[in-house]
Amino acid sequence: MKNYYEILEVNEKASDEVIEKAYKVLVKRYHPDLNASNKQYAERKIKEINEAYDILTDKFLRNQYDLELEKEKNKKYQETQNKDNQEQ
Repeated sequence: MKNYYEILEVNEKASDEVIEKAYKVLVKRYHPDLNASNKQYAERKIKEINEAYDILTDKFLRNQYDLELEKEKNKKYQETQNKDNQEQ
């Protein structure tokens, strides 16, 4: 699962204003016209940034995403705990 917060370089409690500011900075940084030497990479990054921005700025989609992200974290934590218990 992609971590949209990491993609936008913000924390999970970021306000809409912080998300928008981060989005604008990243779009400038990775704009394909400004990255002619690696245009394909820049285009992929912009697509990823736009996807993250679209999800995190829609209250309903962000809430759903946060729930899924929390499930993912809990699953990884449980797997780590189970592995640690098996090693003991």
